[in-house]
Amino acid sequence: MKKYDYLVIGTGAANITTDAAIDAGKTVAVIEKGKFGGTCLNRGCIPTKTLVNPVDYKMDFARLKSKGLIEGEFKLNWTAMGARMWNHLNHQSSQVLEAYSVEENVDVYQGTGFFTGEKVVRVKFNDGTLSEELTADTILIASGARTRIPDNIKGLEKIDYITSETFFGDKFPKQPYRSLVILGGGPIAAEFAHIFANMGTQVTIVQHNPRLLPVFDPDITETVLKEYEKSGIEVYLNSEMIQVEENDGVKKFTIEHRATGETKIIEAEDLLLATGLTGNSDILKLENTGVELDSRGWIKTNEFLETSVEGVYAIGDANGKFQLRHVANYEAEILAFNLFERERNDAGLAVTPRRRARYDVVPSAVYTHPQVASVGLNTKMAEDQGFQITTGKFAYGYTIKPFAMGYDFGKPENFVKIIADQKTRRILGVQIVGPEAAILVQPYVNLINTGEHKFKILEPEIGSAETERERKEFTARYLDPRTPDAVNYTMTIHPALSEVSTWASSAVEFDGPILNAEQPIDLE
Repeated sequence: MKKYDYLVIGTGAANITTDAAIDAGKTVAVIEKGKFGGTCLNRGCIPTKTLVNPVDYKMDFARLKSKGLIEGEFKLNWTAMGARMWNHLNHQSSQVLEAYSVEENVDVYQGTGFFTGEKVVRVKFNDGTLSEELTADTILIASGARTRIPDNIKGLEKIDYITSETFFGDKFPKQPYRSLVILGGGPIAAEFAHIFANMGTQVTIVQHNPRLLPVFDPDITETVLKEYEKSGIEVYLNSEMIQVEENDGVKKFTIEHRATGETKIIEAEDLLLATGLTGNSDILKLENTGVELDSRGWIKTNEFLETSVEGVYAIGDANGKFQLRHVANYEAEILAFNLFERERNDAGLAVTPRRRARYDVVPSAVYTHPQVASVGLNTKMAEDQGFQITTGKFAYGYTIKPFAMGYDFGKPENFVKIIADQKTRRILGVQIVGPEAAILVQPYVNLINTGEHKFKILEPEIGSAETERERKEFTARYLDPRTPDAVNYTMTIHPALSEVSTWASSAVEFDGPILNAEQPIDLE
Protein backbone atom coordinates (compact mmCIF):
# COMPACT_ATOMS: atom_id res chain seq x y z
CA MET A 1 0.00 0.00 0.00
CA LYS A 2 1.40 3.40 -1.00
CA LYS A 3 1.14 6.09 1.68
CA TYR A 4 0.71 9.85 1.10
CA ASP A 5 0.18 12.85 3.33
CA TYR A 6 -2.75 14.04 1.19
CA LEU A 7 -4.91 12.33 -1.43
CA VAL A 8 -7.55 14.09 -3.51
CA ILE A 9 -10.21 12.73 -5.86
CA GLY A 10 -11.05 15.50 -8.33
CA THR A 11 -9.23 18.43 -9.92
CA GLY A 12 -11.77 21.25 -9.89
CA ALA A 13 -12.00 23.61 -6.92
CA ALA A 14 -10.04 21.03 -4.92
CA ASN A 15 -6.93 22.30 -6.69
CA ILE A 16 -6.92 25.20 -4.20
CA THR A 17 -6.42 22.76 -1.32
CA THR A 18 -4.08 20.56 -3.35
CA ASP A 19 -1.83 23.54 -4.14
CA ALA A 20 -1.73 24.43 -0.44
CA ALA A 21 -0.68 20.86 0.39
CA ILE A 22 2.10 21.04 -2.21
CA ASP A 23 3.27 24.41 -0.87
CA ALA A 24 3.37 22.89 2.62
CA GLY A 25 5.75 20.19 1.38
CA LYS A 26 3.28 17.31 1.62
CA THR A 27 3.38 14.16 -0.49
CA VAL A 28 0.29 14.22 -2.69
CA ALA A 29 -1.78 11.83 -4.81
CA VAL A 30 -4.08 13.44 -7.40
CA ILE A 31 -6.82 11.29 -8.96
CA GLU A 32 -8.89 12.45 -11.94
CA LYS A 33 -11.09 10.31 -14.18
CA GLY A 34 -11.78 12.91 -16.87
CA LYS A 35 -10.36 16.17 -18.11
CA PHE A 36 -8.38 18.03 -15.50
CA GLY A 37 -10.01 21.19 -14.16
CA GLY A 38 -13.35 19.83 -13.03
CA THR A 39 -16.95 20.53 -14.00
CA CYS A 40 -16.71 24.31 -14.09
CA LEU A 41 -13.87 24.42 -16.59
CA ASN A 42 -14.91 21.56 -18.83
CA ARG A 43 -18.72 21.41 -18.89
CA GLY A 44 -20.09 24.12 -16.62
CA CYS A 45 -19.82 27.81 -15.97
CA ILE A 46 -16.81 28.63 -18.15
CA PRO A 47 -17.93 27.12 -21.47
CA THR A 48 -21.54 28.24 -21.03
CA LYS A 49 -20.52 31.84 -20.30
CA THR A 50 -18.12 31.77 -23.24
CA LEU A 51 -21.16 31.07 -25.42
CA VAL A 52 -23.52 33.40 -23.52
CA ASN A 53 -21.42 36.54 -23.80
CA PRO A 54 -21.47 36.89 -27.62
CA VAL A 55 -25.25 36.34 -27.48
CA ASP A 56 -25.52 39.15 -24.94
CA TYR A 57 -23.66 41.46 -27.31
CA LYS A 58 -26.12 40.55 -30.04
CA MET A 59 -28.99 41.62 -27.79
CA ASP A 60 -27.17 44.84 -26.87
CA PHE A 61 -26.76 45.56 -30.58
CA ALA A 62 -30.45 44.93 -31.28
CA ARG A 63 -31.49 47.23 -28.43
CA LEU A 64 -29.25 50.09 -29.58
CA LYS A 65 -30.36 49.60 -33.18
CA SER A 66 -34.02 49.81 -32.12
CA LYS A 67 -33.23 53.27 -30.71
CA GLY A 68 -31.66 54.33 -33.99
CA LEU A 69 -28.24 54.67 -32.36
CA ILE A 70 -26.37 52.23 -34.59
CA GLU A 71 -26.83 50.73 -38.05
CA GLY A 72 -25.92 47.55 -39.86
CA GLU A 73 -26.28 43.88 -39.06
CA PHE A 74 -24.92 41.73 -36.28
CA LYS A 75 -24.05 38.13 -37.11
CA LEU A 76 -22.76 35.55 -34.67
CA ASN A 77 -20.24 32.96 -35.87
CA TRP A 78 -21.09 29.69 -34.11
CA THR A 79 -18.04 27.90 -35.50
CA ALA A 80 -15.71 30.60 -34.17
CA MET A 81 -17.52 30.68 -30.82
CA GLY A 82 -17.08 26.94 -30.45
CA ALA A 83 -13.45 26.98 -31.55
CA ARG A 84 -12.54 29.71 -29.07
CA MET A 85 -14.32 27.85 -26.29
CA TRP A 86 -12.65 24.49 -27.03
CA ASN A 87 -9.23 26.08 -27.40
CA HIS A 88 -9.52 27.61 -23.92
CA LEU A 89 -10.91 24.48 -22.26
CA ASN A 90 -8.34 22.14 -23.74
CA HIS A 91 -5.45 24.49 -23.03
CA GLN A 92 -6.45 25.10 -19.40
CA SER A 93 -7.13 21.42 -18.75
CA SER A 94 -3.75 20.44 -20.19
CA GLN A 95 -2.05 23.08 -18.06
CA VAL A 96 -3.55 21.66 -14.85
CA LEU A 97 -2.38 18.15 -15.76
CA GLU A 98 1.08 19.34 -16.72
CA ALA A 99 1.47 21.43 -13.57
CA TYR A 100 0.82 18.45 -11.29
CA SER A 101 2.79 16.01 -13.44
CA VAL A 102 6.04 17.94 -12.99
CA GLU A 103 5.72 18.38 -9.21
CA GLU A 104 8.35 16.33 -7.39
CA ASN A 105 6.16 15.14 -4.51
CA VAL A 106 2.97 14.60 -6.54
CA ASP A 107 1.75 11.40 -8.20
CA VAL A 108 -1.00 11.80 -10.79
CA TYR A 109 -3.46 8.96 -11.34
CA GLN A 110 -5.63 9.25 -14.45
CA GLY A 111 -8.64 7.09 -13.78
CA THR A 112 -11.59 6.50 -11.47
CA GLY A 113 -10.78 6.47 -7.77
CA PHE A 114 -12.82 4.26 -5.47
CA PHE A 115 -12.60 3.14 -1.86
CA THR A 116 -11.71 -0.41 -0.86
CA GLY A 117 -11.51 0.39 2.84
CA GLU A 118 -11.92 3.17 5.42
CA LYS A 119 -9.09 5.35 4.09
CA VAL A 120 -7.90 3.07 1.32
CA VAL A 121 -8.31 3.94 -2.36
CA ARG A 122 -7.57 2.21 -5.65
CA VAL A 123 -7.70 3.68 -9.13
CA LYS A 124 -9.15 2.04 -12.20
CA PHE A 125 -6.99 3.58 -14.87
CA ASN A 126 -8.54 4.73 -18.11
CA ASP A 127 -6.92 1.74 -19.85
CA GLY A 128 -8.83 -0.64 -17.52
CA THR A 129 -5.94 -1.67 -15.28
CA LEU A 130 -5.90 -1.16 -11.52
CA SER A 131 -3.47 0.71 -9.29
CA GLU A 132 -2.04 -0.57 -6.06
CA GLU A 133 -3.89 0.44 -2.91
CA LEU A 134 -3.32 4.03 -1.79
CA THR A 135 -3.85 5.67 1.59
CA ALA A 136 -3.25 9.08 3.12
CA ASP A 137 -3.48 10.94 6.40
CA THR A 138 -5.87 13.39 4.76
CA ILE A 139 -8.28 12.53 1.94
CA LEU A 140 -10.40 15.07 0.08
CA ILE A 141 -13.39 13.93 -1.97
CA ALA A 142 -14.17 16.47 -4.68
CA SER A 143 -15.62 14.08 -7.20
CA GLY A 144 -18.32 16.36 -8.63
CA ALA A 145 -21.71 15.26 -9.89
CA ARG A 146 -23.51 14.35 -13.09
CA THR A 147 -26.87 15.02 -14.72
CA ARG A 148 -29.76 13.19 -13.08
CA ILE A 149 -31.51 11.11 -15.73
CA PRO A 150 -35.29 10.83 -15.15
CA ASP A 151 -36.62 7.27 -14.86
CA ASN A 152 -40.30 8.10 -15.40
CA ILE A 153 -40.31 9.11 -19.08
CA LYS A 154 -41.50 6.33 -21.37
CA GLY A 155 -39.18 5.79 -24.31
CA LEU A 156 -36.36 8.02 -23.04
CA GLU A 157 -33.88 5.14 -23.05
CA LYS A 158 -34.58 4.55 -26.76
CA ILE A 159 -33.65 8.00 -28.04
CA ASP A 160 -30.49 10.02 -28.24
CA TYR A 161 -30.55 13.05 -25.94
CA ILE A 162 -28.13 15.71 -24.67
CA THR A 163 -26.82 16.48 -21.20
CA SER A 164 -24.36 19.18 -20.21
CA GLU A 165 -21.70 16.45 -20.08
CA THR A 166 -22.31 15.27 -23.65
CA PHE A 167 -22.99 18.75 -25.03
CA PHE A 168 -19.52 19.81 -23.91
CA GLY A 169 -18.24 16.49 -25.19
CA ASP A 170 -18.84 14.48 -28.34
CA LYS A 171 -22.30 15.98 -29.00
CA PHE A 172 -21.30 19.62 -29.35
CA PRO A 173 -23.26 20.72 -32.44
CA LYS A 174 -21.46 21.92 -35.58
CA GLN A 175 -24.34 24.36 -36.07
CA PRO A 176 -27.14 25.59 -33.77
CA TYR A 177 -30.11 23.24 -33.56
CA ARG A 178 -33.15 23.99 -35.70
CA SER A 179 -35.36 23.20 -32.69
CA LEU A 180 -34.66 22.11 -29.14
CA VAL A 181 -36.76 20.98 -26.18
CA ILE A 182 -35.19 21.63 -22.79
CA LEU A 183 -36.49 19.57 -19.87
CA GLY A 184 -36.03 21.58 -16.68
CA GLY A 185 -36.43 25.16 -15.55
CA GLY A 186 -33.36 25.91 -13.44
CA PRO A 187 -30.17 27.83 -14.26
CA ILE A 188 -28.80 25.33 -16.80
CA ALA A 189 -32.09 25.27 -18.70
CA ALA A 190 -32.39 29.06 -18.65
CA GLU A 191 -28.87 29.68 -19.91
CA PHE A 192 -29.10 27.15 -22.74
CA ALA A 193 -32.49 28.58 -23.73
CA HIS A 194 -30.98 32.07 -23.87
CA ILE A 195 -28.04 30.90 -25.99
CA PHE A 196 -29.96 28.94 -28.59
CA ALA A 197 -33.06 31.12 -28.88
CA ASN A 198 -30.73 33.93 -29.95
CA MET A 199 -28.86 31.65 -32.33
CA GLY A 200 -32.09 31.07 -34.27
CA THR A 201 -33.19 27.83 -32.60
CA GLN A 202 -36.86 27.28 -31.81
CA VAL A 203 -36.61 26.61 -28.08
CA THR A 204 -39.25 24.99 -25.87
CA ILE A 205 -38.90 24.61 -22.11
CA VAL A 206 -40.84 21.96 -20.18
CA GLN A 207 -40.68 22.69 -16.45
CA HIS A 208 -42.04 20.47 -13.64
CA ASN A 209 -42.34 23.39 -11.21
CA PRO A 210 -45.16 25.95 -11.56
CA ARG A 211 -42.46 28.61 -11.94
CA LEU A 212 -39.29 29.10 -13.91
CA LEU A 213 -36.17 29.57 -11.75
CA PRO A 214 -38.20 28.85 -8.60
CA VAL A 215 -35.47 29.88 -6.12
CA PHE A 216 -36.14 33.48 -7.17
CA ASP A 217 -39.20 35.49 -6.18
CA PRO A 218 -42.20 35.50 -8.56
CA ASP A 219 -41.68 39.14 -9.62
CA ILE A 220 -38.17 38.21 -10.77
CA THR A 221 -39.23 35.16 -12.75
CA GLU A 222 -42.20 36.93 -14.32
CA THR A 223 -39.79 39.50 -15.74
CA VAL A 224 -37.69 36.71 -17.26
CA LEU A 225 -40.78 34.99 -18.70
CA LYS A 226 -41.88 38.18 -20.44
CA GLU A 227 -38.49 38.47 -22.10
CA TYR A 228 -38.65 34.81 -23.12
CA GLU A 229 -41.94 35.47 -24.87
CA LYS A 230 -40.30 38.32 -26.80
CA SER A 231 -37.47 35.94 -27.81
CA GLY A 232 -39.94 33.35 -29.06
CA ILE A 233 -39.18 30.80 -26.32
CA GLU A 234 -42.16 28.59 -25.49
CA VAL A 235 -42.43 27.70 -21.80
CA TYR A 236 -44.70 24.98 -20.39
CA LEU A 237 -44.82 25.31 -16.60
CA ASN A 238 -46.20 22.82 -14.09
CA SER A 239 -45.81 20.15 -16.75
CA GLU A 240 -44.32 16.67 -16.96
CA MET A 241 -42.77 14.95 -19.94
CA ILE A 242 -44.38 11.53 -19.92
CA GLN A 243 -43.31 9.98 -23.24
CA VAL A 244 -40.72 10.37 -25.99
CA GLU A 245 -40.55 8.78 -29.42
CA GLU A 246 -38.53 9.40 -32.55
CA ASN A 247 -39.48 8.94 -36.20
CA ASP A 248 -37.36 9.91 -39.21
CA GLY A 249 -35.09 12.11 -37.13
CA VAL A 250 -37.93 14.01 -35.49
CA LYS A 251 -38.51 13.61 -31.77
CA LYS A 252 -42.05 13.80 -30.42
CA PHE A 253 -42.62 14.63 -26.78
CA THR A 254 -45.87 14.06 -24.91
CA ILE A 255 -46.23 16.47 -22.02
CA GLU A 256 -48.95 16.56 -19.39
CA HIS A 257 -50.07 19.50 -17.27
CA ARG A 258 -49.81 18.46 -13.63
CA ALA A 259 -52.94 20.33 -12.52
CA THR A 260 -55.36 19.78 -15.41
CA GLY A 261 -54.08 16.49 -16.83
CA GLU A 262 -54.22 18.00 -20.33
CA THR A 263 -51.70 16.44 -22.72
CA LYS A 264 -49.93 17.98 -25.70
CA ILE A 265 -47.45 16.68 -28.25
CA ILE A 266 -44.53 18.88 -29.26
CA GLU A 267 -41.79 18.15 -31.79
CA ALA A 268 -38.13 19.11 -31.96
CA GLU A 269 -34.82 18.09 -33.44
CA ASP A 270 -33.27 17.34 -30.09
CA LEU A 271 -33.74 17.10 -26.32
CA LEU A 272 -31.54 18.62 -23.63
CA LEU A 273 -31.91 17.25 -20.11
CA ALA A 274 -31.42 19.99 -17.52
CA THR A 275 -33.03 17.96 -14.76
CA GLY A 276 -30.66 18.61 -11.90
CA LEU A 277 -27.62 16.73 -10.62
CA THR A 278 -26.91 13.54 -8.78
CA GLY A 279 -23.77 12.75 -6.81
CA ASN A 280 -21.01 10.35 -7.79
CA SER A 281 -21.05 8.51 -4.46
CA ASP A 282 -21.96 5.25 -6.23
CA ILE A 283 -18.80 5.47 -8.32
CA LEU A 284 -16.70 6.05 -5.18
CA LYS A 285 -17.96 2.82 -3.53
CA LEU A 286 -18.37 4.59 -0.21
CA GLU A 287 -20.17 1.53 1.14
CA ASN A 288 -16.66 0.24 1.84
CA THR A 289 -16.14 3.10 4.30
CA GLY A 290 -17.88 4.77 7.21
CA VAL A 291 -18.53 7.90 5.13
CA GLU A 292 -22.23 8.65 5.59
CA LEU A 293 -24.63 9.87 2.90
CA ASP A 294 -27.84 11.81 3.28
CA SER A 295 -31.19 10.65 1.92
CA ARG A 296 -30.40 12.12 -1.50
CA GLY A 297 -27.02 10.40 -1.83
CA TRP A 298 -24.79 13.39 -1.05
CA ILE A 299 -21.88 13.05 1.35
CA LYS A 300 -22.65 14.48 4.79
CA THR A 301 -20.23 17.19 5.91
CA ASN A 302 -20.16 19.52 8.90
CA GLU A 303 -19.14 23.18 9.09
CA PHE A 304 -15.46 22.16 8.96
CA LEU A 305 -16.08 20.06 5.81
CA GLU A 306 -15.38 16.89 7.80
CA THR A 307 -17.17 13.67 6.90
CA SER A 308 -18.11 10.94 9.36
CA VAL A 309 -14.62 9.43 8.91
CA GLU A 310 -11.87 11.40 10.61
CA GLY A 311 -9.35 12.74 8.13
CA VAL A 312 -11.76 12.46 5.17
CA TYR A 313 -13.32 15.67 3.83
CA ALA A 314 -15.74 16.51 1.00
CA ILE A 315 -16.41 19.73 -0.89
CA GLY A 316 -18.33 21.06 -3.88
CA ASP A 317 -20.91 18.97 -5.66
CA ALA A 318 -19.83 15.92 -3.64
CA ASN A 319 -21.47 17.22 -0.46
CA GLY A 320 -24.56 18.46 -2.31
CA LYS A 321 -24.99 21.72 -0.43
CA PHE A 322 -24.79 23.95 -3.52
CA GLN A 323 -23.87 23.11 -7.11
CA LEU A 324 -21.92 26.33 -7.60
CA ARG A 325 -18.21 26.69 -8.32
CA HIS A 326 -17.79 29.68 -6.04
CA VAL A 327 -19.18 27.66 -3.13
CA ALA A 328 -16.66 24.90 -3.87
CA ASN A 329 -13.87 27.51 -4.10
CA TYR A 330 -14.93 28.88 -0.72
CA GLU A 331 -14.95 25.43 0.86
CA ALA A 332 -11.56 24.59 -0.66
CA GLU A 333 -10.04 27.80 0.70
CA ILE A 334 -11.38 26.97 4.18
CA LEU A 335 -9.80 23.52 4.02
CA ALA A 336 -6.52 24.87 2.65
CA PHE A 337 -6.28 27.18 5.65
CA ASN A 338 -7.40 24.65 8.24
CA LEU A 339 -5.17 21.83 7.03
CA PHE A 340 -2.03 23.50 5.73
CA GLU A 341 -1.78 27.24 6.29
CA ARG A 342 -2.75 28.33 9.81
CA GLU A 343 -0.22 29.33 12.44
CA ARG A 344 1.58 26.53 14.28
CA ASN A 345 3.82 26.48 17.37
CA ASP A 346 7.38 25.17 17.62
CA ALA A 347 6.07 21.65 18.06
CA GLY A 348 4.16 21.90 14.78
CA LEU A 349 0.75 22.01 16.44
CA ALA A 350 -1.86 24.42 15.06
CA VAL A 351 -2.65 27.25 17.46
CA THR A 352 -4.95 29.38 15.29
CA PRO A 353 -8.69 28.50 15.36
CA ARG A 354 -9.98 26.97 12.16
CA ARG A 355 -12.33 28.61 9.71
CA ARG A 356 -15.90 27.32 9.36
CA ALA A 357 -18.25 27.26 6.38
CA ARG A 358 -21.52 29.15 6.47
CA TYR A 359 -24.19 28.71 3.83
CA ASP A 360 -26.63 31.52 4.56
CA VAL A 361 -24.78 34.08 2.40
CA VAL A 362 -24.47 32.14 -0.85
CA PRO A 363 -24.74 34.31 -3.95
CA SER A 364 -25.89 33.00 -7.31
CA ALA A 365 -26.46 34.31 -10.81
CA VAL A 366 -28.16 32.99 -13.92
CA TYR A 367 -26.78 34.31 -17.20
CA THR A 368 -30.02 34.35 -19.10
CA HIS A 369 -31.75 37.47 -20.44
CA PRO A 370 -32.41 39.41 -18.39
CA GLN A 371 -29.65 38.31 -16.05
CA VAL A 372 -30.74 37.46 -12.50
CA ALA A 373 -28.77 37.26 -9.25
CA SER A 374 -29.44 36.84 -5.56
CA VAL A 375 -27.92 36.39 -2.14
CA GLY A 376 -29.46 35.35 1.16
CA LEU A 377 -33.12 34.54 1.71
CA ASN A 378 -35.89 34.95 -0.82
CA THR A 379 -39.24 36.29 0.38
CA LYS A 380 -40.85 32.91 1.07
CA MET A 381 -37.81 31.58 2.92
CA ALA A 382 -37.71 34.69 5.10
CA GLU A 383 -41.41 34.43 5.92
CA ASP A 384 -41.15 30.68 6.61
CA GLN A 385 -38.35 31.38 9.08
CA GLY A 386 -40.61 33.74 11.00
CA PHE A 387 -39.15 37.09 9.99
CA GLN A 388 -41.44 40.09 9.73
CA ILE A 389 -40.14 41.32 6.43
CA THR A 390 -40.14 44.58 4.57
CA THR A 391 -38.97 45.02 0.99
CA GLY A 392 -37.71 47.84 -1.15
CA LYS A 393 -37.32 48.03 -4.92
CA PHE A 394 -35.44 50.38 -7.18
CA ALA A 395 -35.68 50.13 -10.96
CA TYR A 396 -32.82 50.38 -13.43
CA GLY A 397 -34.99 52.72 -15.47
CA TYR A 398 -34.81 55.44 -12.81
CA THR A 399 -31.06 55.92 -13.30
CA ILE A 400 -29.15 57.30 -16.24
CA LYS A 401 -26.58 54.54 -16.87
CA PRO A 402 -29.17 52.05 -18.17
CA PHE A 403 -30.56 54.83 -20.38
CA ALA A 404 -27.07 55.28 -21.82
CA MET A 405 -27.05 51.51 -22.45
CA GLY A 406 -30.19 51.83 -24.57
CA TYR A 407 -32.90 51.00 -22.04
CA ASP A 408 -36.03 53.12 -21.74
CA PHE A 409 -35.80 55.77 -19.04
CA GLY A 410 -38.63 55.60 -16.48
CA LYS A 411 -39.68 52.01 -17.23
CA PRO A 412 -39.42 49.66 -14.21
CA GLU A 413 -38.93 46.28 -15.93
CA ASN A 414 -35.52 45.60 -14.37
CA PHE A 415 -34.92 46.21 -10.67
CA VAL A 416 -33.04 45.52 -7.46
CA LYS A 417 -35.07 44.27 -4.47
CA ILE A 418 -33.93 44.30 -0.86
CA ILE A 419 -35.58 41.97 1.69
CA ALA A 420 -35.06 43.14 5.29
CA ASP A 421 -36.14 42.24 8.83
CA GLN A 422 -38.46 44.79 10.45
CA LYS A 423 -37.20 43.92 13.94
CA THR A 424 -33.42 44.11 13.51
CA ARG A 425 -33.43 46.27 10.35
CA ARG A 426 -30.89 43.85 8.89
CA ILE A 427 -30.75 42.76 5.26
CA LEU A 428 -31.99 39.20 4.82
CA GLY A 429 -31.64 38.90 1.08
CA VAL A 430 -31.22 40.69 -2.22
CA GLN A 431 -32.65 39.79 -5.63
CA ILE A 432 -31.83 41.47 -8.92
CA VAL A 433 -33.15 41.14 -12.46
CA GLY A 434 -31.42 43.12 -15.18
CA PRO A 435 -28.08 43.83 -16.86
CA GLU A 436 -24.94 42.82 -14.92
CA ALA A 437 -26.97 41.52 -11.98
CA ALA A 438 -24.03 39.32 -10.95
CA ILE A 439 -21.85 42.40 -10.45
CA LEU A 440 -24.52 44.47 -8.71
CA VAL A 441 -25.27 41.84 -6.06
CA GLN A 442 -21.65 41.39 -4.94
CA PRO A 443 -21.43 44.41 -2.56
CA TYR A 444 -24.41 43.01 -0.63
CA VAL A 445 -22.71 39.60 -0.44
CA ASN A 446 -19.64 41.20 1.13
CA LEU A 447 -21.75 43.35 3.45
CA ILE A 448 -23.97 40.59 4.84
CA ASN A 449 -20.98 38.30 5.39
CA THR A 450 -19.13 40.67 7.74
CA GLY A 451 -19.69 41.69 11.35
CA GLU A 452 -20.92 39.31 14.04
CA HIS A 453 -22.14 35.85 13.11
CA LYS A 454 -23.29 33.09 15.42
CA PHE A 455 -21.87 29.77 14.30
CA LYS A 456 -24.32 27.18 13.06
CA ILE A 457 -23.44 23.58 13.82
CA LEU A 458 -23.95 21.36 10.79
CA GLU A 459 -24.34 17.60 11.22
CA PRO A 460 -23.69 17.74 14.99
CA GLU A 461 -22.94 14.01 15.14
CA ILE A 462 -19.93 14.54 12.85
CA GLY A 463 -16.82 16.01 14.41
CA SER A 464 -13.26 15.29 15.46
CA ALA A 465 -12.02 15.99 19.00
CA GLU A 466 -10.74 19.36 17.79
CA THR A 467 -14.16 20.11 16.34
CA GLU A 468 -15.94 19.29 19.60
CA ARG A 469 -13.54 21.53 21.51
CA GLU A 470 -13.93 24.48 19.13
CA ARG A 471 -17.70 24.13 19.04
CA LYS A 472 -17.77 24.54 22.83
CA GLU A 473 -15.07 27.19 23.06
CA PHE A 474 -16.20 29.47 20.21
CA THR A 475 -19.89 30.10 19.60
CA ALA A 476 -19.57 33.04 17.20
CA ARG A 477 -17.14 35.14 15.24
CA TYR A 478 -16.58 38.74 14.19
CA LEU A 479 -15.23 39.61 10.74
CA ASP A 480 -13.93 43.18 10.45
CA PRO A 481 -15.37 44.70 7.23
CA ARG A 482 -12.37 47.02 6.93
CA THR A 483 -9.88 44.22 6.22
CA PRO A 484 -8.98 42.53 2.92
CA ASP A 485 -9.88 39.21 4.57
CA ALA A 486 -13.47 40.42 4.84
CA VAL A 487 -13.53 40.15 1.05
CA ASN A 488 -11.36 37.02 0.89
CA TYR A 489 -13.75 35.18 3.23
CA THR A 490 -16.76 36.10 1.09
CA MET A 491 -18.07 34.04 -1.82
CA THR A 492 -17.71 35.80 -5.15
CA ILE A 493 -20.02 34.76 -7.99
CA HIS A 494 -18.09 32.84 -10.62
CA PRO A 495 -17.66 33.81 -13.34
CA ALA A 496 -18.33 37.55 -13.01
CA LEU A 497 -16.34 40.75 -13.40
CA SER A 498 -16.68 41.26 -9.65
CA GLU A 499 -13.98 38.59 -9.29
CA VAL A 500 -11.45 41.12 -10.58
CA SER A 501 -12.07 43.52 -7.69
CA THR A 502 -12.67 40.94 -4.96
CA TRP A 503 -9.68 38.75 -5.80
CA ALA A 504 -7.42 41.79 -5.62
CA SER A 505 -7.81 41.47 -1.85
CA SER A 506 -6.08 38.10 -1.92
CA ALA A 507 -3.00 39.76 -3.42
CA VAL A 508 -2.49 41.90 -0.31
CA GLU A 509 0.34 40.46 1.79
CA PHE A 510 1.04 41.04 5.48
CA ASP A 511 4.08 40.16 7.55
CA GLY A 512 3.83 37.39 10.12
CA PRO A 513 1.92 34.10 10.30
CA ILE A 514 -1.33 33.41 8.48
CA LEU A 515 -4.14 33.92 10.99
CA ASN A 516 -7.87 33.32 10.92
CA ALA A 517 -9.33 36.80 10.41
CA GLU A 518 -12.67 35.59 11.78
CA GLN A 519 -12.00 36.50 15.40
CA PRO A 520 -13.85 34.06 17.70
CA ILE A 521 -16.18 35.73 20.21
CA ASP A 522 -18.77 34.57 22.74
CA LEU A 523 -22.30 35.83 22.18
CA GLU A 524 -23.84 33.73 24.96
